Amino acid sequence: MITYPIPQFEQQRSEVLQRFNILSDTSTADTSQIAEMAQLAFNVPMVLISLNQRYRKWFHARAGIAPESMRAVEDFCSLAQLSETAFVVGNVVDEPYFANEAAVTEEPKIRSFAGTPLRNPHGQRFGTLCLLDTKPRIFSEREIDLLSSMASIVSNDICLRSAARYAVRDLIEAEQDKCHLYDLAMTDELTSALNRRSFFYLSEREMRRRARHKTAMSVIMLDIDHFKQVNDIYGHAIGDEVIKRLSNAISESAREEDIFGRLGGEEFALVLPDTGLKGAAVLAERLRKAAATLTFQAGPKAFQITISLGVDEPSLNDASINEALDRADQALYRAKQNGRNRVELPIQPQAHMRHHHH
Repeated sequence: MITYPIPQFEQQRSEVLQRFNILSDTSTADTSQIAEMAQLAFNVPMVLISLNQRYRKWFHARAGIAPESMRAVEDFCSLAQLSETAFVVGNVVDEPYFANEAAVTEEPKIRSFAGTPLRNPHGQRFGTLCLLDTKPRIFSEREIDLLSSMASIVSNDICLRSAARYAVRDLIEAEQDKCHLYDLAMTDELTSALNRRSFFYLSEREMRRRARHKTAMSVIMLDIDHFKQVNDIYGHAIGDEVIKRLSNAISESAREEDIFGRLGGEEFALVLPDTGLKGAAVLAERLRKAAATLTFQAGPKAFQITISLGVDEPSLNDASINEALDRADQALYRAKQNGRNRVELPIQPQAHMRHHHH
């Protein structure tokens, strides 16, 4: 129920993920433009960035490789994972290590191959940038230098993304903790309602917003009729159960933006933004009915409860929410005197209210 003041954690999480969606676990970074650049620079038909398992899951970059030969090419390039330096194989058919690979004997019939390791800042290998051609060829020293500097661009890109992925995960966990602590600090431990301190804090904030925008606003005070008897007859554990279930019933009937607090014992209050007396009276009646339908079990005995409610609204010259709550409390007291299990409105509509009855 304490959704009103705080962006839901889920919402924060999706905002974080959107901001970093190139990094989030589900999305695959497809940076084939790097592979295409290599394709152009070296005038080769195929380029593959071949990675260790850990990176392969989320980083793809390739150019010129038909989907059906992808598997064979990947297997072929993984043979190069052991090389510590840039290398060139001018004609793979002459090299027994490569000659029997599927990508050589069948499509795409690789004939020459150049590659250079990808490393993280600590010098650990995590992949290879591979250039593949269907005809034998020799790569010059200048080309190998260029290949090595491309490899360091690719390595940096992958390492940055990888680090950022972990950072995003940590960020999300931190948000989760923050929301959890916030909930603990703001809510009453027995119920899902706001505790007294946070109820007043958020209500005053709402008062200030209303003062700026001159919108309607109303308050409801309510408590459980003859609650002392519930505790005396059935004991405090059952009393707590009553308070908890009533609180849930109120949460379910109220709107998300309503500020709902437990002020103490069996006493609750609601602040309803953008809602005049009429709307507040309707909600109060709905809460009264919801409470009356609850049934509680105490051993073999079943019992029910009723609540009394008082409704009021802040006037524009009220200094704080307390004044409206006090008037609602007086209305609540009248509800008790008039037989309980009922809603009482202010005795006389305040002057500024008359204008609202169109």
